[in-house]
Amino acid sequence: MTFLQYVAKDILAKHGEQNLSDIAIVFPNKRASLFLNQALYEETKHPLWSPSYITISELFRKHSDLIIPDQISLIFQLYDIYRQLTNSTEILDHFYSWGQLMLADFDDIDKNMVDADKLFVHLEEWQNMRDFSFLSEEQRKSLEDFFGTVIDDTNLQQRFNDIWKNLGPVYHAFRTKLQLRGEAYEGMLYREVCQKEQIEFHYKKYIFVGFNLLQKVEKKLFARLMDMDKAEFYWDYDNYYLNNGHEAGRYIAENLRKFPNELSVERASEGIDVGEIYQNFSRRKNITYISAHSENIQARYIAHWLNENKRKTGGSKTAIVLGDELLLQSAIHCFPDDTTAVNITTGYPLAASPICSLVNSLIELQLKGRTDDGLHYRLKYVNRILAHPYAKYISDNYKLLYDNLNNHKQYYPSIEYLISGQDENMIMLFDGMNIQNNLVPILSWIAHILQKVGLRARENKDALLHESIFRMYTLMQRLDNIMIVSKESVYENIDNKEVVSTVIFQRLLNQLINSTSIPFHGEPAIGIQMMGVLETRNLDFDHVLLLSCNEGNLPKNVNDASFIPHAIRKGYELTTVENKIAIYAYYFYSLLQRAYDITLVYNNATDDGNQHEMSRFMLQFMVENKSQHNIIRQTLLSGQDVSPTVRRPVHKTVTVQKIMDEITALSPTAISRYLRCNLQFFYYSICHLREADIDDAEEIDSPTFGNIFHRAAQLIYEKLSSSNPDIPITNVQIENCLKHSSMISECLDQAFREKLFNVDDSHFIPKYNGLQLLNRKVLKIYLTNLLKHDLQLTPLKILALEQDFSAKMTINASGRQKEITLKGQVDRLDKVKRNGVDTIRVVDYKTGSPLISKPSSIEEIFDPQNIDKKHSAYYLQAFLYAYSIRRDPGSQALVNKQHLPVSPALLFIRQVAAKDYDPTLTLKTYTSSDSKTGKSYPINDIEDVADDFWNALKKLLEEIFNPAIPFMPTDDTNRCTNCPYASFCGK
Repeated sequence: MTFLQYVAKDILAKHGEQNLSDIAIVFPNKRASLFLNQALYEETKHPLWSPSYITISELFRKHSDLIIPDQISLIFQLYDIYRQLTNSTEILDHFYSWGQLMLADFDDIDKNMVDADKLFVHLEEWQNMRDFSFLSEEQRKSLEDFFGTVIDDTNLQQRFNDIWKNLGPVYHAFRTKLQLRGEAYEGMLYREVCQKEQIEFHYKKYIFVGFNLLQKVEKKLFARLMDMDKAEFYWDYDNYYLNNGHEAGRYIAENLRKFPNELSVERASEGIDVGEIYQNFSRRKNITYISAHSENIQARYIAHWLNENKRKTGGSKTAIVLGDELLLQSAIHCFPDDTTAVNITTGYPLAASPICSLVNSLIELQLKGRTDDGLHYRLKYVNRILAHPYAKYISDNYKLLYDNLNNHKQYYPSIEYLISGQDENMIMLFDGMNIQNNLVPILSWIAHILQKVGLRARENKDALLHESIFRMYTLMQRLDNIMIVSKESVYENIDNKEVVSTVIFQRLLNQLINSTSIPFHGEPAIGIQMMGVLETRNLDFDHVLLLSCNEGNLPKNVNDASFIPHAIRKGYELTTVENKIAIYAYYFYSLLQRAYDITLVYNNATDDGNQHEMSRFMLQFMVENKSQHNIIRQTLLSGQDVSPTVRRPVHKTVTVQKIMDEITALSPTAISRYLRCNLQFFYYSICHLREADIDDAEEIDSPTFGNIFHRAAQLIYEKLSSSNPDIPITNVQIENCLKHSSMISECLDQAFREKLFNVDDSHFIPKYNGLQLLNRKVLKIYLTNLLKHDLQLTPLKILALEQDFSAKMTINASGRQKEITLKGQVDRLDKVKRNGVDTIRVVDYKTGSPLISKPSSIEEIFDPQNIDKKHSAYYLQAFLYAYSIRRDPGSQALVNKQHLPVSPALLFIRQVAAKDYDPTLTLKTYTSSDSKTGKSYPINDIEDVADDFWNALKKLLEEIFNPAIPFMPTDDTNRCTNCPYASFCGK
């Protein structure tokens, strides 16, 4: 029998079925009432009037006229009192954490009916205190934020003394203010009830079931009712931990002395075997300890555990208990398909629902997404809303707007553009509010959007969707009301009405969201039970699976965080860390005591150098009971084998050949992609698969950095040569540019505007963040160094900047002639004197790391092994551009009518400041027949190697278009690390 079945049997025997309506049964929580009701029905076998069920908190509240407001409101009011009495200028951000601590101390003082004045005097006299080891590093850091300075133990003592001096006045003033408002915190209300001379208790009997640690207010109420012969007590325990000084039974022993147990030998009704009730650990149990190296593996173990030993047919006799309730999201998806009924007590966390992520995105849109001018949004914050699964419930046009913004890379779309479609809901979303340094309107705005989402989603049958929207909407209204009331009445003594910063605003909202769950509907007392540790109180099961039974979960991160030192707390019998540990010990042992099939799973992984450990209660039980019970230790493995990678080529099928027949042009980048990995070329150029573009102009990756540099350099040289493009740039022009760097800055800002922010408006100057400013500074240095380098080349004539060039090649493809246009964009074409000869340079800017190893021959340029090792792709690109200028008639007519030598150059910006730096490309051998002398020769004219280069390129292109040669994956798996297509080919 379960504990509650014994209770039901005894109550019926002593009070009879007819008198149950005169009884109030008081539990620590409501959960147990459902199971006691079922036990009463099973005992009588017919319907009957049930007793009233109330929690201990409800019992106190029923006998007080005071109400307990939201904790947030209480801390706001406490902040008001604290500022008045101390003349403190601390902002709410710094006070809030310590306000919670102060409120908890006041609550503990009242629940234990401590003489507050005596305690506070004692604190003031605590002058010789030197040991602050009870403070964690996190608490010490919070104190430093609160006090506004870095603190050592000396000034920490002074700071604490300052607080202790004010705790008494703050305590009394706070209580007085609440009393005048008809409000109270919980401990204050409990104390007020206990101090009443007259209380009218309506029920004939108050039966207290399954309590453990009692606060003094509870003891006083219990004693008062017992003196009136209105109280009976049922205590749940086992003699194993009651009689041997075990911490789990510490408070039960005291309770039994003060409040006699109705299930004792002296009091139990006839037919109840008292020895059977409290001797459960004397019976042998099957206990399994399982270690697992992740939380996810523990969740996946549920199905296996339920299928074993017919546990899934145990109904409400089977319990899955979550030591860490965050595991719920994974656990609910891990039941066997044929599981008939599951009751999830904890509810689904609102914080894990899609509506929560939508609300967070809406808040970020307003608090982080707006630009300083208030007229634009940052794209990444807009995208988080438009890409949300619930965006379809805001507007039918969400996808069109999303595509337009991202296809055109509008990193800073204007509000005017966002609402240009005259969509009512888009107007509400992007232009529906104006913060104006006031956070309250955000809540109303979000509530309005939630209303729209709820209405447009009404056809959706997903109950979780509708319940989550309703609860989130309710929270918005609740916090909105708290903020409004606080501004109107709580802060009448504070000049600055807007005391709630964005930090606290989000913190308060998250606090409300994290404390809210969405209940699962169903029959609570039927089916496999899934619950948290606290919900197991007074309940008994045959089969128990306890997951995440780790130190830190059991006991649950207990600490002595308080303004009152541990020694004083202990002396005044306030709650200490020892009390909290003892409570969790009781939860642990009472869960196991009547179960015979027990599985305890814990995480043994190592994170950031910290080893997860089994709960101290598991270790204690194993040491004390290894011989008494059958304890088996196992390790849970993932069961996933590492499969060898299979290199799968892609053959050029008829479909593939048809697509390739339509290819008429290739870029040097595409050719290099083929050399790097045939499959990468296939996915990109044949399948047209592309990586998603970034939606974040805040980040500057390497390609973006290079694009900004290229554009800024183009703008600078366009201005230097704008007066007359046919006249070379002189040293005087460059020196003036270096002396007056405003032109560099202007060009750089324009490059940022175009290449990073993607804004056409020349008046738009976004506020650079720290990373952007750092990159801008580096880019300005690079541009300055480039100009200094070019100063040595003057007179320098710019022929083209960021100019498209092409060359045509005819290849043999499957026995027929195919013309391919090889095209690309040259960063810069200039004309300089090299060795006294007018020479056209094809300059390719490189902002990355300089080459450590270079190709030594034409053959090495086309060797796939060198594509990364020697960056042969750079050579291929520069050579192709140079060949085009030197040999292609169209390009010659454009920039090289005189048939001047053309020299390829890779200008690495990081090296330009070096003395005598020459970016001209070199080879050690011009042709395959040359002997390798070890000496590098500069390519002063591409004509010297043009034929060899062109023939090698033609051979490669004919391989690409040869239908008999498949696209093979690379042998170098290092190239797969950052490849966007790695998952497609089994890498």
